[in-house]
Amino acid sequence: MSVTTQTKSPFNREVQYAAKRRAVIFAAGAAFRRRGYHNASMVEIARSLELSKAALYYYVKSKEEILYECHIMVYDAMDICVKSIKGQGKTGLEKLQILYGEFAQLLTRDGLALLADVDSLKGDFQTEVLARRGKIERAVTRLVKMGMKDGSIKKADPKVTVFFLMGALNWLNVWYEPGGRLSGADIAAQFVAQMSGGITA
Repeated sequence: MSVTTQTKSPFNREVQYAAKRRAVIFAAGAAFRRRGYHNASMVEIARSLELSKAALYYYVKSKEEILYECHIMVYDAMDICVKSIKGQGKTGLEKLQILYGEFAQLLTRDGLALLADVDSLKGDFQTEVLARRGKIERAVTRLVKMGMKDGSIKKADPKVTVFFLMGALNWLNVWYEPGGRLSGADIAAQFVAQMSGGITA
């Protein structure tokens, strides 16, 4: 007769800490989206997580650090989207449609906020966020230029086209509310349709 001994995984404080810190950043991002960075208080963020303000500072050092982490979290997710479309689509437009839809679904499905408030960050925080934003904009620009070259996207200034596309995603954060009349997938589909109608050759 054999006896199977089950051993429980040891309690991992680091995993628990990381999960709680991520929850803090998500809650803060939602507050920044609703009220703006300067109007959302640390007290409000703590209350939404049923934490004291002192407990909140156990997970983050400052409000500016939270803003920085909100930016990095969304750009990490966008990087994954950029990598995931490799090999998909034939024309620049088709590739851009897939990526743009992924971006829109990301912002409606995962609760991430693409925040425009970079000027409130200082020093290395601002430098890194601008670098990460630039990386995403360059990835989108490559697809726009590809589409203009293969004839699927109408000729225009590529930079202005990218600002137009990314600006729409920024405003999505302002008005979108989970549980509304349209699902995230519905909104993403309409964003892709509207985007395509504006730039298709």
